[in-house]
Amino acid sequence: MRMFQFHPVIRIRMILQFITTLATMSVLPFLIIFFSEQLGTFITGFLFICVMGANILGSFVGGYISDRIGRKKVIVLGEFIVCISFVGAALVNSPWYTYPYITFLLFIMIQFSTGATTPVYQALIIDVSNPDNRKSIYTYVYWLRNMATANGSMIGAFLFYDYHFYLFLGVAMCTLFSLVITYIYIEETYTPTKQIATTTTMERMTILTRLNHVLQTYGKTFAHRFFLILTIATFLLVSVEEQLTNYIGVRLVDEIQDPVPFLPFLPFTVDGMNIVGMLKTTNTLIVVFCTMLITWLLRRVNEKLVLLTGLGLFFIGYTVISYSTLPLLLIIAMILASIGEIMYAPIQQTMLANTVPDNERSTYMAVYAVAAIFGVSTAGVFLIISSWIPPIVLTSIIAMMGLISTALLFQLTRSIKYSVHEDGVKEKEVN
Repeated sequence: MRMFQFHPVIRIRMILQFITTLATMSVLPFLIIFFSEQLGTFITGFLFICVMGANILGSFVGGYISDRIGRKKVIVLGEFIVCISFVGAALVNSPWYTYPYITFLLFIMIQFSTGATTPVYQALIIDVSNPDNRKSIYTYVYWLRNMATANGSMIGAFLFYDYHFYLFLGVAMCTLFSLVITYIYIEETYTPTKQIATTTTMERMTILTRLNHVLQTYGKTFAHRFFLILTIATFLLVSVEEQLTNYIGVRLVDEIQDPVPFLPFLPFTVDGMNIVGMLKTTNTLIVVFCTMLITWLLRRVNEKLVLLTGLGLFFIGYTVISYSTLPLLLIIAMILASIGEIMYAPIQQTMLANTVPDNERSTYMAVYAVAAIFGVSTAGVFLIISSWIPPIVLTSIIAMMGLISTALLFQLTRSIKYSVHEDGVKEKEVN
């Protein structure tokens, strides 16, 4: 299915996601270095933990509220806060003065609001899609997100240090544009049932009652076997992928300090830093330029086979990258991992969308988003323990994570099928 055949809400959301991702990725990847130069690494590390915590808290709050008052209100409020906060970030990082601690507080607000809207955006797409077209939708979403990330990061790499004031304003303007378009052109996609609206009316609840209801609501997601297994598998996938810019990157820089030939018969030499850049570039180019081609070539292949083959290529690639120091082998491994990612990602996202109950989509998406955040955080854990554990052990751990994740997803495709209904999720065994 082509993009112009999707529901208008999905088409608008894809365009807005591309614009806002392009803008924010010109800023976010460089904030750690930005704060480190002004406050030092120790304080920056503490602030980073606080920002991550705000994102997680926002995911839980946004997911819960969206299933009770609808999607649009949460999105509009969240984007308004992000817009105002980026304007504030520009003002306190102007050419005339800089206030890093105020900037930190503003990014707390930004990440809380971003966390709140992320599961709502995901639920919105599920609301107006159906099982037949979700794989196509998530293929386009995956492609556009990666293309925006690549271009945004490139813009930031050249402009952030000298022009971050203007980039902050640019992100604010892009967010304002998204807010206006959303308010005018995107209709509410989910209206809570009368029973849900009545039983969760906030005015009738004490603080303890509200907290207890929130905990009970999220507790139900952990009792959903299919969703729980899928979430654990995703956590492992993200954990492995994030090692490239953390543990794997540091290892390559440390072990290849002196330039080595890229090929024995070529004068071209590279060091560890060069190789890390080449690996990231290889991944970006393959995802941006080959996603649609690979999807078209595999359109008639059994999805279960595509999913498992993609997972196998992805984990084999990253396992090799986590241990090898041969430049050509590393590039080949990244090519395999990138192709594998293109193969499994849309199918995995479709499995998730087809699984969550209709009346709790934002809640489930919030838990899923938090699992991905924790997956990103494990990159720091690997970096810490790499000082005491040999690389072969860490490589074995990465390979084991891959095997477990593949086994979990294989189990889901093999034995369980879920049908989504308004009153919940029913499961049945597949022979």
